[in-house]
Amino acid sequence: MTTMPSRNEESQDFPVSPLLNSTVDDLLAQIEHEAKCRRREARALRRRIRRQRRKAQPLRLRVVRTSSTIASAGLALIGIVAFAASGIMFLLGDVVTAKSLLALASAAWSGAAGVVVFSRG
Repeated sequence: MTTMPSRNEESQDFPVSPLLNSTVDDLLAQIEHEAKCRRREARALRRRIRRQRRKAQPLRLRVVRTSSTIASAGLALIGIVAFAASGIMFLLGDVVTAKSLLALASAAWSGAAGVVVFSRG
């Protein structure tokens, strides 16, 4: 409490603000803690909104999204296998087969990229 003299020489007690008793570091720590809590709450709200949107999506959209993900992953895997086989065929001396496998790998990778692009739109 702080004492402040009045006009008739009697003192009055005033409560000291908690802001004056705390240090700047304490204030900064408190503000940072509040900011972290609010960021956490905002993140949880965004997550909840995303889940509600997904739940509200028609089944057709969920099936299309899942199948396009599987298709692009499959095409990418086919491209990897064809590229590896192309390298092996090149090392074994079968250049014609290596070229055709390399073309297959590039077509598979292009297809995987196309599935990703056109399924998002």
